[in-house]
Amino acid sequence: MTPPPLPPANPDEHQYWTDPILCEETRTRLEHFRNLGWLPPNYKPRTLEGLAVVERYWRRYCAHSNEDYVEYLLSEDKAIYMNFLDWMSRTSREKRLQTYDEYWRRLCQYFGLFARRPVNHHVHEQMRRVCLSFLFHSYTWILNRQQYLEQVFPAERKINRRVKKKSTLDIDDFCVLLRHHWVHSSFFRHGSMIIQQAVIMLWSSITGTRPGVLLPQRDATNDPNASQDGSLSLGPRKRKRGDSFKSDLPQRISPDDLPNTICYRDIELFYLRNPDDGRDVLCAIIEFRNLKGRPEGADGTKFFMHGDYQLAYCPIVQIVSLAFRDDAFENELTPELIWRIKVPKRTRALPLRWKKDKLNLPLLRRVVRTQYGYGVHPTLPMTYDSSRLALKDLGEDGGFEDNLGHYNFRRWTANEANRHFTSQERKRVLGQSGDFIFEKHYQAEFIQRDLQHVVLLRPPQEGLLQRAAGMLRNRDPLAPSNITDEQLRAIRRHPEILELRREKRELKEEMRSLAGTIQNARNHFPDLYQRHDEISRKLTKLRKALRDNTRQTARKDYFHTAPVLEIDRQIQQLLGKSGAENCDDDSTKDGDEDWQPPIPDYVFPERARLVESFYGPEGECFDEDRLLAKRIQVTEDLVALSHLCEPNRRGKRANWDGDDEQSETSGGKEAFLSEEKSPECPMDVCIICCGISRRSPSNPHPHNFPSKRKDSLRRHLIGHLMNAHDGVRCTWETCSKLPTFIDIAEFLAHAANIHHYDLHIKLERIPKRQKPSRDETPSFSSSSMSLRSSRSATETPASSVGIEIGKIDPRLLAASNTKYNETCRRSQRLNPH
Repeated sequence: MTPPPLPPANPDEHQYWTDPILCEETRTRLEHFRNLGWLPPNYKPRTLEGLAVVERYWRRYCAHSNEDYVEYLLSEDKAIYMNFLDWMSRTSREKRLQTYDEYWRRLCQYFGLFARRPVNHHVHEQMRRVCLSFLFHSYTWILNRQQYLEQVFPAERKINRRVKKKSTLDIDDFCVLLRHHWVHSSFFRHGSMIIQQAVIMLWSSITGTRPGVLLPQRDATNDPNASQDGSLSLGPRKRKRGDSFKSDLPQRISPDDLPNTICYRDIELFYLRNPDDGRDVLCAIIEFRNLKGRPEGADGTKFFMHGDYQLAYCPIVQIVSLAFRDDAFENELTPELIWRIKVPKRTRALPLRWKKDKLNLPLLRRVVRTQYGYGVHPTLPMTYDSSRLALKDLGEDGGFEDNLGHYNFRRWTANEANRHFTSQERKRVLGQSGDFIFEKHYQAEFIQRDLQHVVLLRPPQEGLLQRAAGMLRNRDPLAPSNITDEQLRAIRRHPEILELRREKRELKEEMRSLAGTIQNARNHFPDLYQRHDEISRKLTKLRKALRDNTRQTARKDYFHTAPVLEIDRQIQQLLGKSGAENCDDDSTKDGDEDWQPPIPDYVFPERARLVESFYGPEGECFDEDRLLAKRIQVTEDLVALSHLCEPNRRGKRANWDGDDEQSETSGGKEAFLSEEKSPECPMDVCIICCGISRRSPSNPHPHNFPSKRKDSLRRHLIGHLMNAHDGVRCTWETCSKLPTFIDIAEFLAHAANIHHYDLHIKLERIPKRQKPSRDETPSFSSSSMSLRSSRSATETPASSVGIEIGKIDPRLLAASNTKYNETCRRSQRLNPH
């Protein structure tokens, strides 16, 4: 059989093999590659952060020893390295042996950057002598390690050999945590962050992925090495130091321009024909990139996700809601239409396409403060630190004794995959190359098998075993999650706090006596201002440390003493002693383990409907038509909630300036008033906008006009004065009791005398105010100011809108009327007479 004839060549096609390559050009390229020299390793950001920590310790150690840090490092003297670890244990906080083992590994990598080779084998063997004896018994091997880090060093310094406790979740723990997040969590105020945190918890449980795959490990906005567009820096993160400190670590060169998080291009959303002859199902395949051990831009791992009849555990509803928030669908879909689409008979699936300009948009993005309140950032992804703090707060607020983190979900998925999948499938799911990592870091310490049933042939107790293995065993909903007022007063009376406050008060009085105000002392007396700033930072750091230690100590004491008190109470009740009947006997009632705190009152009905749909009496719905209507309603509520911001429900901020000493005079109390409560107004902002801004922390900062453009500031203020048809009212809290100024000249005189604010506005240049129409609303009338005062206490997104009352959600104003008017309380404290 003759082969088919070749297609004719295209005469217009460029024949690349005909291009001449000169020998001189090849030699020039050879010299170019020779001049490149030694290429440093392209470490990932997480590795660079670990190297930066070791570099900081090594520089301090060499400065302490009066040695050059490069020559001391390249000497390859094992005694120097041992002395370095010993110096770290004596000069830093207590660490575990696992941490020092990590530091030694990073120090070897830091050595390779200068020596351009690994550490000498003899030195490395002395520091970490490893003797492998493979005992093949039941397909396992035992690793016998005889090291300096595991023998001499921990014996001399009494280093704790136990690794950090690694708790593992189960299905009961996850259900309690997810319910507490939707019903009771108050860490996040913006609806998008509430939804995104639920997405992170659900995806981490389903896929067991590392948190660095979902969220970037660093905050680009707070990083001094971050680029202008908000992308992550290529260099390591270092603490603030002098200008003379220059890191020797190489810069990270990233070949991938995509954010280190899940984007819309990573999500395939499509309809599949239901094999059970029901309604077609909306499914998703998500590709998780940025995996550990793989180069950037390489193929990731794809996971399949489908819907669920219990919508609290449905990842598809959350993905669809966030897509509606970002307007990412190519088609003109609505929450009601998207669940009614059908797959044509000619195909098995019907994909949904994203808009091209949304492909590289992160699905999980951070919330930032704008001039109109809080809103979702258009491009920057949500940070890992915000999710980590939210999980920690969720665990403490939920009454769990053990700390909660992202790896609790990953270890849970790893153990379930090990129980139901093969070893190869488990390694594929977790992204691991061997079994040693799982056995060392992920395998649960608790043996989840009933050995009494297996060995002694006793009746099985699987239910008791599951309850004993979960984190709910050490959960108490009544455990304290914050410090009390008595503990706060004890922190205020701490000797170091009192000493720092005394120094700060003396510096304030000295600066005010010399320069009039603290801001003026910044230019005329920089030494005093810098000393005052250092004491303020030290005071803030000490307060935070004491508050965290007090809270952690209170939680440990509660979990230790609460069972003892409960047993003593029941002993007295069983023995019939006097006073036992007066004790609370709720714990003896049926269903005590299902006790839950009462559901709070929500500001927005969308969240109340979501809680009812997720955990109400009809949370599990199997009827197809009712489930469709419920999906549509939940999607609409999630989309609406993603644009709303709730008031702060975490309580009042700690009043660190309060003083309990009876001997303090009223003059001393005035000295403790913060600079923000000073009646003096800066000359580069509008006095009306500045007063509105200081009423609530959520209000945006007033615009700072350039010093050379006083005319712009005058026109801006005149615009406010012309819109005040019924008179001008001072927006500052200290002047809330003053009547409305009918004449503009009276208000300008008040601003000059009380607030030291004078723009030299000539009254003849102010045009006459026109009579307002019926549709117009006075800008600074008493009614509008009362609305601003009431909503400033609730700190909603509408509180930062400023003067435009018409843009405020009326539900916020209705809810804020029931709140305590904090503005009036502050004004009474500032003006007691």
